[in-house]
Amino acid sequence: METRRQFIKNGLILCLGSGGVLASQTVHAFPETGPARWGMIIDMTRCTGCQSCMVACKLQNRTVPGEFNTRIDEHEVGDGAHARIAFSASLCVHCSDAPCVEACGTGAAFIHPSGLVLTDWNRCDGNGACIDACPYGARFHDSRFGGRVDKCDLCIDRLDQGLAPACVENCSPGARIFGRFDRPEGEFARYLDIINPKRPATGRNTAVLFHGMAKEEQAS
Repeated sequence: METRRQFIKNGLILCLGSGGVLASQTVHAFPETGPARWGMIIDMTRCTGCQSCMVACKLQNRTVPGEFNTRIDEHEVGDGAHARIAFSASLCVHCSDAPCVEACGTGAAFIHPSGLVLTDWNRCDGNGACIDACPYGARFHDSRFGGRVDKCDLCIDRLDQGLAPACVENCSPGARIFGRFDRPEGEFARYLDIINPKRPATGRNTAVLFHGMAKEEQAS
């Protein structure tokens, strides 16, 4: 299996670097008993809309111009004197029953033992059925690489090095909390036990959870 980054590094087009994203935060590597079950919680009550996560992701992954693996959007909620600006995050949430995997006819989209939904670029033919199947609009074609499909993979290449995803590492207000479902620790464990983060509106079992989304956003 080759991730997008591995595919590029292997010289099929051009080796792209990490773009200078800072990488100081570490995460526990895969345990000897099997792969970790990675997860991320996004606390929208902490999000300031600074988009540092988007910038870090773009520098790390060099996605096609105009497309982002993770997005922060601004919208207005409430009416009149109660109106306010809220932010929403959109990205692949890594469904345990991922519709994109079922729709993929080549086996390029698959669920890794860690629970992450990945794409094998050696198998991807750019058909786009996975794009149509994704309920979150998280997938897109990369025209620079034969129309292969790209999306967030939670920086699995960084995880293999014991590093947190670029968006987590560079989230200034600390709105992105990364950890392991199989061995929750610290703030990640606190969110799971006390704050009770929510699944996306579709109700699917996902590796990315949310806390503090506006009611209008949860219902969308």
